[in-house]
Amino acid sequence: MTQSMIYFVVGLAVVLAAVLMAARRYRRDHPADGMTHWLDSHHMGWLHRHRH
Repeated sequence: MTQSMIYFVVGLAVVLAAVLMAARRYRRDHPADGMTHWLDSHHMGWLHRHRH
Protein backbone atom coordinates (compact mmCIF):
# COMPACT_ATOMS: atom_id res chain seq x y z
CA MET A 1 0.00 0.00 0.00
CA THR A 2 1.16 3.48 -0.72
CA GLN A 3 1.58 6.00 2.06
CA SER A 4 -1.38 8.11 0.91
CA MET A 5 -3.62 5.02 0.90
CA ILE A 6 -2.53 4.21 4.45
CA TYR A 7 -3.37 7.79 5.51
CA PHE A 8 -6.79 7.45 3.89
CA VAL A 9 -7.58 4.17 5.65
CA VAL A 10 -6.37 5.45 9.03
CA GLY A 11 -8.31 8.70 8.60
CA LEU A 12 -11.45 6.81 7.68
CA ALA A 13 -11.07 4.59 10.75
CA VAL A 14 -10.63 7.65 13.00
CA VAL A 15 -13.74 9.35 11.57
CA LEU A 16 -15.76 6.16 11.91
CA ALA A 17 -14.63 5.72 15.53
CA ALA A 18 -15.57 9.33 16.33
CA VAL A 19 -19.04 8.89 14.80
CA LEU A 20 -19.61 5.67 16.74
CA MET A 21 -18.51 7.29 20.01
CA ALA A 22 -20.78 10.29 19.41
CA ALA A 23 -23.74 8.04 18.59
CA ARG A 24 -23.16 5.93 21.69
CA ARG A 25 -22.95 9.05 23.88
CA TYR A 26 -26.12 10.50 22.36
CA ARG A 27 -28.04 7.25 22.96
CA ARG A 28 -26.78 7.15 26.55
CA ASP A 29 -27.81 10.77 27.19
CA HIS A 30 -31.20 10.45 25.42
CA PRO A 31 -32.40 6.89 25.98
CA ALA A 32 -36.10 7.63 25.34
CA ASP A 33 -35.58 9.40 22.02
CA GLY A 34 -36.07 7.07 19.09
CA MET A 35 -35.50 7.41 15.38
CA THR A 36 -39.09 8.53 14.83
CA HIS A 37 -38.62 11.43 17.24
CA TRP A 38 -35.46 12.46 15.39
CA LEU A 39 -37.15 12.22 12.00
CA ASP A 40 -40.11 14.26 13.26
CA SER A 41 -37.80 17.02 14.47
CA HIS A 42 -35.69 17.22 11.28
CA HIS A 43 -37.02 18.37 7.94
CA MET A 44 -36.52 15.61 5.37
CA GLY A 45 -37.67 17.51 2.28
CA TRP A 46 -34.43 16.73 0.49
CA LEU A 47 -35.58 13.12 0.22
CA HIS A 48 -38.62 14.11 -1.86
CA ARG A 49 -37.14 15.67 -4.99
CA HIS A 50 -39.62 14.24 -7.47
CA ARG A 51 -41.81 16.66 -9.39
CA HIS A 52 -45.57 16.64 -9.09
